[in-house]
Amino acid sequence: MIERTIDDIAEALGPHGSAPRRCSVLLGAGCSISAGIPSASDIVRQIKVKFPTAYARATSHGYADCMAALERGVRRDLIGAYIDNAKINWAHIALAQLIGGGYVDRVLTTNFDPLISRACALVNSFPAVYDFAASHIFNPDQVSAQAIFHLHGQRDGFVLLNTRSEVTKHRNHIKPIFDDAHKGRVWIVVGYSGENDPVFDLLASVKTFEYGLYWIGYRPKPSKHVADKLLGRECGAHFIGGWDADDFFVTLAQKLQCFPPRFVTQPFSHLKSMFSMLTDYSAPRNDVEDFPDFRQSRFDVASVVRPQLDNLIWSREQSLSVGYHFLAGEYERVVALFEKKNVKKLSAKDADTYGWSQLMLGDRMHSDAKATDNRTQYRSAMRRFEVATKISSTAADALFNWGNVLFDLSRAVRDAPEVMTRSAEKLLRRAVAKYRDAIAIDPSFADAHNNLANALTDLARAEYPRKDDGMLREAFGHYEKAIQGTETPAIAHCNYAKAVHDLARITGDLSLYKKLSTHFRIAAKFNPNYYSVFLSWGHALSDLARKTGSAKAYTAAFEKYRRAAEIDPRDTAAHHSWYYGLLELAKRSKGSKKEALIEQAKSVSREQKRRLRRQMRNQTAS
Repeated sequence: MIERTIDDIAEALGPHGSAPRRCSVLLGAGCSISAGIPSASDIVRQIKVKFPTAYARATSHGYADCMAALERGVRRDLIGAYIDNAKINWAHIALAQLIGGGYVDRVLTTNFDPLISRACALVNSFPAVYDFAASHIFNPDQVSAQAIFHLHGQRDGFVLLNTRSEVTKHRNHIKPIFDDAHKGRVWIVVGYSGENDPVFDLLASVKTFEYGLYWIGYRPKPSKHVADKLLGRECGAHFIGGWDADDFFVTLAQKLQCFPPRFVTQPFSHLKSMFSMLTDYSAPRNDVEDFPDFRQSRFDVASVVRPQLDNLIWSREQSLSVGYHFLAGEYERVVALFEKKNVKKLSAKDADTYGWSQLMLGDRMHSDAKATDNRTQYRSAMRRFEVATKISSTAADALFNWGNVLFDLSRAVRDAPEVMTRSAEKLLRRAVAKYRDAIAIDPSFADAHNNLANALTDLARAEYPRKDDGMLREAFGHYEKAIQGTETPAIAHCNYAKAVHDLARITGDLSLYKKLSTHFRIAAKFNPNYYSVFLSWGHALSDLARKTGSAKAYTAAFEKYRRAAEIDPRDTAAHHSWYYGLLELAKRSKGSKKEALIEQAKSVSREQKRRLRRQMRNQTAS
């Protein structure tokens, strides 16, 4: 499986010559969840509650079999009730913008809802719509330049395909659509699980996606059948995880500069353009003497609205709302409108938009500073966050991010990460103060607790071995709070474990090694491929082995180093520690066991040297 980013998609769709690359989009049920249409699993739960007898009769409790247990009319009513009450979500609006912008010309959907058609109409785009559950006739030469294909039927169509047998029989009918959509196009798949669906089999049967297929997943990793049957082979298919449909399509449309839509940025001009599609018409009077010859005296339906729209365009759209710029990701323009104004006099909504724009710009500058070691960019980022602290809705986040910049700048000014200079310590103490201020505003701010604990741990390392001033014990309390609310428990537990190891080295308390192993074990359970967990765990066990002379602790440390080296093929640090640990244990051993340990150390050393040579070759090549 080859992973990509949304930037790869934007690049693939960007203009190649005189026109953008064409694109086919496959939509699944995940694209309609935020519109109010439940997922397949939620519909199954509804069937269980509303139709318990049918649910019990189903051959399995999967979506297709549960729907098969219902009568056709009941299925239609069940699905229709959700669709009729659905709202147009931003995934479909952004996709409509991509269609209108010429980036997408084929939409294939397994959904019954008309949300994409409605969204297109909302932005004055009108692709052709084909229902392939009702009609199997397909002539690629007569397909419109932009087209939507309902593969399993429409809400108001004559046929809705729900059951396994229905969609399986349908496979051969829709194959020509896929063959046509595949020619010269990039593929994007969003909100689609591909489970037990012949549509997925058609994708999986493609030998090569010449211009790439991008499978967009809600979870960080793809499901097993998608990874095995599609992404696991060299066919040009790539996975991009961690996106919901709304955020993906809006972000992609932003990157291709076709978002937000005109009805948001210029609502009155958009409405005027809709009027321009109408013919002029004068409504009939209720006067019996109103003969056709007197039409010129009738009332023009749009005579009042059109002039009013012109006035609104002139008076209101000359200065676009900052909200439009924010939606478009144009944070610099938002800041430019407000930076000379008194923040306290802004409305709550404008202040919120201004604060988040400063946060977004500060975050960009922080990322650039870390990538280029640009000290000026670090300070520019801090100035952005300082402004955002003056706005109540963004104060906690701004203080947290300000602390992060100070923390990273503290590391940047050191000669080595473990060497604390006076200037680095000063910056780190300022970071601690910012984290404390963020927590004072939001006591449940898990990331702030985690980073405060990290900073305290870093300061405690600078104090060691001079004194133990309680900073580590304070850090433990913040790690406990971070663990309760963090979205990255593996990171929090790993950091906690390393801090406990620091205290164990300071105090010599061997009981702490049991505690740190517990946290490393939890972190590894959350993320079995977390390199830092296994490397740091190996260091802690090696330290315990040296203090106790335990061969069992040495062996456990070697296993952790082996796992770290396995996770990161570029790693040499684990081999380095593993090698010296083997030599230490060899000194404590005798006879054949000693010889075996020395031979193992030589083998580890050879692998370390091999990886170092490969690193040097790669550096030379780059």
